[in-house]
Amino acid sequence: MEMNNNVGNRMHVWFRLFAAVLIIASTLVIAAGCSSAHNDANTAAPLRSAEPTTVSDRIESGTNPFEVAGIRNPNDMVAVFNKVQKAIADGDQAEVANNILYPLRVNSKDGSELIQTRHDFVEHYDEIITEGVKKAIANQSVDKLFVNYQGVMVGNGDIWFGGSADENQVIGIIAINHDI
Repeated sequence: MEMNNNVGNRMHVWFRLFAAVLIIASTLVIAAGCSSAHNDANTAAPLRSAEPTTVSDRIESGTNPFEVAGIRNPNDMVAVFNKVQKAIADGDQAEVANNILYPLRVNSKDGSELIQTRHDFVEHYDEIITEGVKKAIANQSVDKLFVNYQGVMVGNGDIWFGGSADENQVIGIIAINHDI
């Protein structure tokens, strides 16, 4: 019986020794892997190029940053934005009026109004295109335009652009918010 006890004790010792060796070996493998993770220029994996973040970069990469707003051609949107920005800076009321999708919704602290025609817009231009609206579009870069399903936003919502549902899509101003 003592002999069986010695065999059992030896097996138990070998088992514990084997488990200790496995634990030490695992620790060494993990430590070796961690220590070789330094960023050596010769061994580092190549970095993935970052996703395009600006409107210009996204257009250049072949994506349409205005798609969620229903605008099919991003270059047309940029062209209209630039045209409106210049027209407002120049005080060219007729050119601004030509780049509106009527009826134009104008929102102010006094309520909301629909401008039905170019003539009505030009007649009320100074009431609609306030100093705040002028500053918002003057300070807006194409690359920082905000886009969602409602349209393309200038400033803090001062001007919104959108596209028509026509086959030959027309892009223009769809809303102006001032003094809100």
